[in-house]
Amino acid sequence: MARNLTSAFDTAIQQGTIHPIVFVKINTSGGDVRVWTGIGDRTFDSETYIGTGTLGGISIVSEATDLSARGITFSLSGIPSDLLSTALGQVEHGRLCQMWLGLLDTSTGALVADPYELFAGFSDVTAITEEAETSTISIQAENRLIDLERPRIRRYTSEDQKSDAANSTDLGFEFVPGLQDKVISFGKSG
Repeated sequence: MARNLTSAFDTAIQQGTIHPIVFVKINTSGGDVRVWTGIGDRTFDSETYIGTGTLGGISIVSEATDLSARGITFSLSGIPSDLLSTALGQVEHGRLCQMWLGLLDTSTGALVADPYELFAGFSDVTAITEEAETSTISIQAENRLIDLERPRIRRYTSEDQKSDAANSTDLGFEFVPGLQDKVISFGKSG
């Protein structure tokens, strides 16, 4: 069994006859946009996802052996031009974007338990391609590992520690300023 796949998911892959699908959830100021790669509505994790059929697109998902933040692009075409400004106005930088790989049972069409999360990150850049009557909106998302590349500006002071609600009563850093003038001698005594 690979990664954190459930046994039902792993068994379905081993059988060789599977129908892969993808679920995408993008948080916007107007609420979550939830789509999947099939047709019609489908429920996953107690939420309804709308089928995009051939109107949705996802860039290649890749990973490497090093710890690197690789982004992804989600696109949705066939958006009527009059709804474009509404769609564009609701997608904001830094909102959560998630994508799962799911499997459908080829005989029943039912979702195999527990789809695997392929990507989780934050929306970055939104682009629009306008055509005569319809348009395509693309959202570039950065992997959540991108946060590891951002500097954290923290000071080892009592004031900085108290600004964190979890440590607001801790007095440990009150002694840090006094350590600057402290002379500490190591070695043999005289």
